[in-house]
Amino acid sequence: MKKRQDALTRRELARKACAAPLAAGGLAPAFQGVGSAAQRPSAGIYRKLGVKTYINAYGTLTTLSGTLMPAEVVRAMEEASKSFVQVHDLQEKAGKRLAELIGCEAAFVTAGASAALCLATCAVTAGDDREKMRQLPDLTGMKSEIVIQKGHRSGYDHAFRMVGVRLIEVETAEEAQRAVNANTAAVAFVHSHNNLNYKVNLETMIGIAHKNGLPLILDAAAEIPPVENLGKFAKMGADLVAFSGGKNLRGPQCSGLLLGRRDLVRKAYANSSPNNYLPRIAKVGKEEVVGLLAAVELALRKDWASERREYHAMLDRVAAHLKDVPTVFTELTPNDDYSHSPRLSIQWDEQRLGITLSGMMQQLRDGEPGIIATDLTRYQPNWKGLGIFPYNLQPGEEMIVAKRVRDLLLKKG
Repeated sequence: MKKRQDALTRRELARKACAAPLAAGGLAPAFQGVGSAAQRPSAGIYRKLGVKTYINAYGTLTTLSGTLMPAEVVRAMEEASKSFVQVHDLQEKAGKRLAELIGCEAAFVTAGASAALCLATCAVTAGDDREKMRQLPDLTGMKSEIVIQKGHRSGYDHAFRMVGVRLIEVETAEEAQRAVNANTAAVAFVHSHNNLNYKVNLETMIGIAHKNGLPLILDAAAEIPPVENLGKFAKMGADLVAFSGGKNLRGPQCSGLLLGRRDLVRKAYANSSPNNYLPRIAKVGKEEVVGLLAAVELALRKDWASERREYHAMLDRVAAHLKDVPTVFTELTPNDDYSHSPRLSIQWDEQRLGITLSGMMQQLRDGEPGIIATDLTRYQPNWKGLGIFPYNLQPGEEMIVAKRVRDLLLKKG
């Protein structure tokens, strides 16, 4: 199996609240599956609803319901569900614990990374002025522009725009500096392991923001691992940083983190549910607060290197199972320095074997169990083949995928 280190391009395509630690015991298991493939959950609740379940050989997509939570997170959420608390008290105590764990000034739990970005935008426009908070998204009398690189624009920037701001596109550091004016509320930066080709890097944009007395809002939704990123960006000077809780942190899907400068985090929380302002719709429950705290505790203790070795071993087993299929070529792209996991490319002579890539993906989806994989050209045009990502595969599921692919290529499926 051939290996290569090509860079990816940016995303086109995230016990008690104050207990420490929440998860008992020593290091969390390196590979935290929810069960072996031989003992896949019956998913009876989904069967009753007529909802198909899948083996996830792709990733932490929101449309594919994100991630699977470790048992420790589920137990923490279940315990949280059994008592009433004052939400403000819980957020304060959990936020203090999160800030201690991460090494930042302040933090709190949001209803996902997009909610965190919305709240960050509220903080830099209305702040904690109640009249202005009630006025949102009407920004009359407030700063109403955010400077952002053109290459960072995407559908995700609704999180900023829903507050009423206008995004001012720039492509160079000089343009960013010229774009700043009396109406500028902040500078935004969208960080991703999928894009190493920024025209202006994060350090430079932080410098431009701070030179002009502006905060920098960082969208780092999917930037775990490495887990060190939780505190890294705030230490670099990013003033408000948003992470998803429901991706590789393995927390609740409807959770996120907003962390950074104490005064700005406080202003962001002032706008947050259960307060009755614009972001009230992004309500986060006690279960999500406690669940995400448990997930962060686990993530900071986990042996990520051991987990990555298991990912490589999984893909090696898939490649070995396909080794003698005519025309098949497998290729491993490790991305050890900046991506969530290695990924395996499976390529074949479509004409000779009589199955196209799109046909393969469709038959995998339609089979039982359903399997979701991806077309690697979504990531880089010169990449080819069926992409198998291991980080949401449970132990043993890689061989179900390998056998299904082999059977389809050999016309046995």
